[in-house]
Amino acid sequence: MLREPRKKKTKELIVRTAIELFKEKGYDNVTVEEITQLCGIAKGTFFNYFPRKEHLLLHVGSSYNDLLNEIVQKQRDGHLKDRLMDLFRDFLRLYLKHYALLRLVLIESIQSAPDTATDASNLTLFQESIRELLEEAIDNGSLRSRHDANDCATVLVAVFYQMLLGVSAGANEDELTAALQKKFDIIWEGIAGA
Repeated sequence: MLREPRKKKTKELIVRTAIELFKEKGYDNVTVEEITQLCGIAKGTFFNYFPRKEHLLLHVGSSYNDLLNEIVQKQRDGHLKDRLMDLFRDFLRLYLKHYALLRLVLIESIQSAPDTATDASNLTLFQESIRELLEEAIDNGSLRSRHDANDCATVLVAVFYQMLLGVSAGANEDELTAALQKKFDIIWEGIAGA
């Protein structure tokens, strides 16, 4: 019975320690050995939880899934275009707040394919959430589009992630939001034929 809580505690220790080291030294400058030494565990213990250092970043990304779902659920009322822009704005704000860590997570998430068909990345979940919002609007008649909802979601999310990858540390949120709004307006014209 005590084994599971101890395993959970060890995993949390590894993640917290690694995040602090990544922030302090940069992801590429941190080794698994450094993480395990600071945690006071054997290297093999680390690999029981994470097959590679990159998996640790993917785990951090997936730990944001509940927060991402909260943001999506919050945007349930109003005109779809405004709801989507508010959603992207909230994600941008979150990204800027945790820039150093989330940039690493984003890059690793893009580079890594899910290990199994049931192991969806936070990127995939975000895109599916956008697709669901678009399909809901098409189904209830509030959006008339000649385009497939999945294709539209793919384009919206791709442009958003491309923008995030171009963001530098200390970027101005208002300027980024204005740039995002311009790109979003262009894409929305294609989606809604507006």
